[in-house]
Amino acid sequence: MRRIHCGTLLQREGWLDNAILEVSGGGLIRDLSRGGPRDADVSLPGVVIPGMPNVHSHAFQRLLAGRSGPRDPAPDSFWSWREAMYRCARQIGPDELMTVAAWVFAEMLKSGYTSCGEFHYVHHRPGGAPYGRPAEMSARLLEAASASGIGLTLLPVLYCSAGLAGERLTAAQQRFFNTPEQYLRLLEDCRDLLAGLPTAVLGIAPHSLRAVPATALNEVLNGWPDKDCPVHIHIAEQPAEVEDCVAHLGARPLEYLLRECEVGDRWCLVHATHVNESELRGAAAERAVIGVCPTTEADLGDGAFATADWIRAGGRFAIGSDSNARIGVAEELRLMEYNARMRSGQRNVLRAQGQSCGRFLYQHAARAGGRAIGQSVGTLEPGFRADLVELDADHELLSGRQPDEVMDSWVFAGGNGMIRAVWVAGRPVVENGRHRDEDVLRLAFRRAAAGMAR
Repeated sequence: MRRIHCGTLLQREGWLDNAILEVSGGGLIRDLSRGGPRDADVSLPGVVIPGMPNVHSHAFQRLLAGRSGPRDPAPDSFWSWREAMYRCARQIGPDELMTVAAWVFAEMLKSGYTSCGEFHYVHHRPGGAPYGRPAEMSARLLEAASASGIGLTLLPVLYCSAGLAGERLTAAQQRFFNTPEQYLRLLEDCRDLLAGLPTAVLGIAPHSLRAVPATALNEVLNGWPDKDCPVHIHIAEQPAEVEDCVAHLGARPLEYLLRECEVGDRWCLVHATHVNESELRGAAAERAVIGVCPTTEADLGDGAFATADWIRAGGRFAIGSDSNARIGVAEELRLMEYNARMRSGQRNVLRAQGQSCGRFLYQHAARAGGRAIGQSVGTLEPGFRADLVELDADHELLSGRQPDEVMDSWVFAGGNGMIRAVWVAGRPVVENGRHRDEDVLRLAFRRAAAGMAR
């Protein structure tokens, strides 16, 4: 048991000064009371908020940051970026994946993410030959999560085809391929690896409708015994995807998914950038979470999700770092709001009665994100994990401000440098802005990145 004093704590209902969290040995909050630093084992004197779940990450793509520009004068787009990503994916092996992911997870922790949904599709050797065990690459991600201290929702990706007409995979995609039967065996292997890991969860991740026919997706959903595990899928990310879906399936992507599959509140629909009002209403009615990744969507020229329309429809949103070109909780939330401002011509668009814009964005994304990754995180109350982020009360842009002003200052005027400490499951992983193993993990990443050809 550990008692943690928080100078100011963000609860579901609002702010509480001089809070004491009583945390079990397993990292869960047992009780919440009032008291001072002397009543606790340790004190976090700043503004303490729940750790943010990152609902969508491809850790290895951090290697592409700054290296995915075009090599010729032809127009650059998501599709040309994808070729650069394939070149990177062909090179990474188990050791490199573990090294890269461990540092990327450490970067996430320093930015305020305390758990991550890792959408992982590099399963086999280059060329497609299997490793000795199906979950070899997934096992390395679990090692990386353990090394960094982050909570992990492992999302092994099902990838069956190269297009909606059932095209065969290209040579660059062979590392991703599994039949539904092979994929179920992969899930079983991953489930065995996760046994006894209290901060790890397993989910199902069909890559997209262009890569997984509805028949294959339903075969997996019906064949997997855990009917409450998270289900994540890329949907309506690109206009070309929408056009192909209409041409081959007679419906828009989200429209088709809602019709063919039992979408519900365990589903995370990643991107959903190009959806119409009817699709928004349908997904909101099923209580699905939209996983918005603003910095990646901007970097790839995907477009901006209609967050304000989604909220008006009663929908829930969470955030992800996706390609990890940028890693920052505040940055994702800031760009989400700025996209809404540019669409509407107004300020402070995404907010609720009695809450500042920054606080609303944070609390909404944290709570919905916890559900999306299937972990008891995203709010600080009994029964939830003690994942904590302490904002530095002595920072020049935070000192002397009211708690809601602190949230707005962090989201819109600050960033990672305002974070003093981060805890996962009641244990510190970042103190004074530094990860507990920062130098070791950073050096290993540098060596791995230097060995990767462009």
